[in-house]
Amino acid sequence: MERRGIPAVGIATAPFADEAVAQARLLGMPGARVLYIPHPVQLLTHDELAGRADAVFPDVLAALTETN
Repeated sequence: MERRGIPAVGIATAPFADEAVAQARLLGMPGARVLYIPHPVQLLTHDELAGRADAVFPDVLAALTETN
């Protein structure tokens, strides 16, 4: 999305922070915006996952609208 000029934010769980940074670097996007949420997510119910999304939304919005 970023390469197409559409602001984007990656979201990963905290234990995968190093991998997210490495992947962004390998893709030639070392400055990619990434936010981290608590781990794990795979066993969460729909409502619990929606709660995680709601909790991180203000940070996503801020990352998408901040000016450098």
